[in-house]
Amino acid sequence: MSQARPHVLVVDAEKRVLDRLAVELREGGFDVTCAESGLAALELVKARRFDLAVADVRAPGMEGAEIIAALKAISPDLEIIVGAPRTSAQAAVECMQRGAYDIVEKPYDIEGMKRLLGAAMLRPHLDAVAAVHQASAALAASLARDDFPERAVDLAAKVVYTTSAALCLALDQGAALYQATSGPEVPAAFIARLAGRHEGALAPVRLSADDAPELLCTAEGDRFGAAIVAPLRLGESSFGGLVVLRDERLPAFTSQEEQAVGIFAIELALAFYGHKVRRARGPRAA
Repeated sequence: MSQARPHVLVVDAEKRVLDRLAVELREGGFDVTCAESGLAALELVKARRFDLAVADVRAPGMEGAEIIAALKAISPDLEIIVGAPRTSAQAAVECMQRGAYDIVEKPYDIEGMKRLLGAAMLRPHLDAVAAVHQASAALAASLARDDFPERAVDLAAKVVYTTSAALCLALDQGAALYQATSGPEVPAAFIARLAGRHEGALAPVRLSADDAPELLCTAEGDRFGAAIVAPLRLGESSFGGLVVLRDERLPAFTSQEEQAVGIFAIELALAFYGHKVRRARGPRAA
């Protein structure tokens, strides 16, 4: 299966700059969408998911650090490179404080821009790996706890960004349901249906309301915009599924989030196996 091309949003009032970046970045392996103002960029980010953005500090409508803050408010994991006619310490500080990945001087060095975008793409992946590593270590330390399933879901919530979403763990195909306390109430039957439907999957399944609206609608009429369903399997043993739901007002999950959930699901299956073994052995003699 071919890997998806990173999607870049380019924001600049100069059409010749937009056209040049669009051509060069597409040849460099990126999908490119252009916007000629900060307000147009906001509407695009509300409508779909972008991996990266290149924004002119002087983009009309919203300038400098203002556009960074607005874009980050909608898509917190969007990596933004800011272009300026000349860099200044003050501009750099303001942009970095609002969450910019870097600030570069215009006119753009295209090859340098490609390398910078490639480096920016790595940061979410590295952050996800670090979060999974920390959560996995905490899982191993929690095996003996009576509240291990609830603890496992709370740790899973730290691995993936879940604002206005729910993260649930369906064990034994819905016989027991443990839900992260930070998420909204979700009917157990709905979670069990999602987990059971993908019980035989060998890897996480990413669902979108655009592709399968009926799957992401509860019997009570509540709707979600996207989901990742990760089977908890270890060899022939199945412990259920990990279900991550995203509010329909938020952008879809990124491939990095899907990978993080998949890695953590493997760690979770290993932990459940260890927990099961511990319980079978019973308490150790003093």
